[in-house]
Amino acid sequence: MSVIKTAISFLVLSWNCALQAQPYAFITNQGSDSVSVIDTYKNKVIKTIPVGRKPAGVVVSNDSKRVYISNPESRDISVIDTESLSVIKTINVGGGPLAIAISPNDESLYVADWYEDNVYIIDTDSLTVRIKVNVGDSPSGLIADPNGLFLYVANRDDNTVMIIDLNDNIIINTIKVGKAPFGIAIDSERKKLYSANVQSGDVSVIDLYKKKTIKHVKVGDFPYAIEVDKKNNRIFVTNQRSNTVSVIDRNILKTVSHIEVGEYPEGISLHPDKNRLYVANWFDNMISVIDVNSLEVVDEIGTEDGCRAYGQFISKH
Repeated sequence: MSVIKTAISFLVLSWNCALQAQPYAFITNQGSDSVSVIDTYKNKVIKTIPVGRKPAGVVVSNDSKRVYISNPESRDISVIDTESLSVIKTINVGGGPLAIAISPNDESLYVADWYEDNVYIIDTDSLTVRIKVNVGDSPSGLIADPNGLFLYVANRDDNTVMIIDLNDNIIINTIKVGKAPFGIAIDSERKKLYSANVQSGDVSVIDLYKKKTIKHVKVGDFPYAIEVDKKNNRIFVTNQRSNTVSVIDRNILKTVSHIEVGEYPEGISLHPDKNRLYVANWFDNMISVIDVNSLEVVDEIGTEDGCRAYGQFISKH
């Protein structure tokens, strides 16, 4: 009997540990110069971390050990340690860092400078700028190729997406998309890139084999950020002025539904469990949690002022 009790106690302890190890969501609050840390098991804010001025962009490292935050007004990057949940370093960079992405091996951080039209490549070991690459007008979106070979950059005021070869750090292609591209997402399985075009109200579908736009998919008003759900063959797009998330069928590339969320939705990230989608509503100071199976909002989480969470803001573990 004691052996059985011991085994049961071990299972309960293991279960509790697993619950405690749930991924965190790191939400940039532009109005309060902070990051809200959400425990995604409890769907509650467990800590608020002060960062730089007017934080907007966010990316969690692939090993989930660090979070990088772009602060456009203080012109720097806050580096957060996920164990201590505190800022361990501030990196001065450019004139207005906004979009932010990371290499698959976590060795390079990419930062788009909205004002200086550059992409800065930062060494994550030394936390210093290694090189900068001049890109198009008002770079707004960044995503790294899963193989670490290319970096994709959306230039809002040029209506283009550029491809940077990361071996030589040079631009090898410039692709015309819709009007005012902002958030971008890569679909490596299908060799496609999706661009949310704020002013034309659509998503451009880029064929990465042909290096050209092959389709435009109408969504809501002022589409901002994109997330790809490969499990359910869907693409989700936040629409700032429609207060909705558009659902695109990934197979036929057509909008099939709209989900009402909070006011002025911006950042969007799929939970590692592939069952939940988190959306930051800038004007409501609130996160909408969507069940990706029912396509309904199942929870709402209050944050600090002006939550934006532009980027991949949920840790993998």
